[in-house]
This record gives sequence, structure tokens and C-alpha cells, in this order.
Amino acid sequence: MRSGRIILLNGASSSGKSSIGRELLPLLEDPWFFVPVDEFSGMRSTVHTRDLDQTEIGEMLRRTRLGYHRAVAALASVGNDVIMDYPLSETWRLDDLLEVLDGYDVTLVEVWCAPEELERREAARGDRPAGLARSQTLVYSHGAYDIRVDTTTATPAACAKEIAEAIPAVETPKALDRLRKRPQAETSPTSVE
Repeated sequence: MRSGRIILLNGASSSGKSSIGRELLPLLEDPWFFVPVDEFSGMRSTVHTRDLDQTEIGEMLRRTRLGYHRAVAALASVGNDVIMDYPLSETWRLDDLLEVLDGYDVTLVEVWCAPEELERREAARGDRPAGLARSQTLVYSHGAYDIRVDTTTATPAACAKEIAEAIPAVETPKALDRLRKRPQAETSPTSVE
């Protein structure tokens, strides 16, 4: 049995990752799972009997994201193709994915958007903390990607089409494989959540 392929849509909050992921599904030849981290996090209960302090919240979020990495790997390990919608906004996220997804066919897509447009979208959404999108523009600091799309003015459908058409031509070694070969200090973004 072959391992499934993975497309990792990496970009700041409000850059259009989720919209692109949904638009990408009908353009791909085979069946794919679209597994956005926000939907994965949404499976966790929001009502519980005690309030968590900031440290406990941070630990819970870290466990959720570590679980997300492994859930994607589990799906791919039995031959499922998976689209991840996930910002590489913390150093440990990329480091863990480099380990957990070692040996998998991962195409890293940079979903870029101008900071001013990110702020406009964030304000229009109203469901994100102010400044989150701009703080996450450092998700691109690892410097490697296989495909890059710019959502500043392009529609999600146009970006999805560009990705679908580019995937067959992506050369190896792919971005995550190249990042694994770099010294550790050079592989990871330095931004915070």
C-alpha cells in the first residue's frame, strides 16, 4: 500500500488557506481529505467544569496541534491523500512536522497575502484577535516552498487552479525534504502564535 500524499497550505491567518483548500478538492484527480486545523481544533469541547489558566491553555493548544500532525500522518499512512490548512507560525510546529511527516510525499504551498490585505480580512471576519494575521506573516521565514500563490488579489479558485496545475511539475527533493537537510537553526520560523 502506498502512503498518501499531503498538500500543506501554509500561510498567515486570513490568507485564504481554507478557501483554497475547498476549491482545490474538485480539481484533484483522486479523492482527497481536506483537514483544516481549525476544524480539527473545533472537535475539542469548549465547555468544561473549570477555567484553565494561560499555561494550561497553551499546553492544551500544543497537544491539539501535536495530535493534528499525527492525525494527518495516520490518514496518509494508510493511503489517504490529505490537504492540510495550517500556519507554520511557531518553531516547534515545523520541527515536529519534519519528524512526523518524514518519508511522506508532502507538497508545501506558500499561501502569501500582503499584510494590509490580511488586516482588512481579519477585521471583516471578526473572529480572530486583532493583529493575529500580521504577526503570522513570519510563517514564511523558513524560506522553502514547492508552490507559491499570492491571494492579495487572486481568488481562491484561481489559486487552487494554479496549485493543481503546478503539482505534477514539482521537483524533488521537495521543500520539507530540503528543510530536513538544513542545520536545525535554519529550518524554523521564529514567530509566535
